[in-house]
Amino acid sequence: MEDDYVFVLVNWSTENKNSDAMSYLGNPKRFGFPVFVIIDGEGKVIHIQDSALLEEGKGYNKKHIMRFLTVWTAGAVDPNRVGAEK
Repeated sequence: MEDDYVFVLVNWSTENKNSDAMSYLGNPKRFGFPVFVIIDGEGKVIHIQDSALLEEGKGYNKKHIMRFLTVWTAGAVDPNRVGAEK
């Protein structure tokens, strides 16, 4: 995960709405919190994921999280790189 991602925690609450950050991130609060936002190397939001789809019980399903992270690596979303791997 450390090779392909930089983890950043952005807080949102009624007292601390971080409106500029929420706007930049594509208003992910519409999915509820927590939420995953994938940003490419240029700073463009390319995916917002409702984390409820990755949860199981009171936590996350490790298999679902790992699959999610695998399909959103830079190599996985680069059509030139994917084509070269075939």
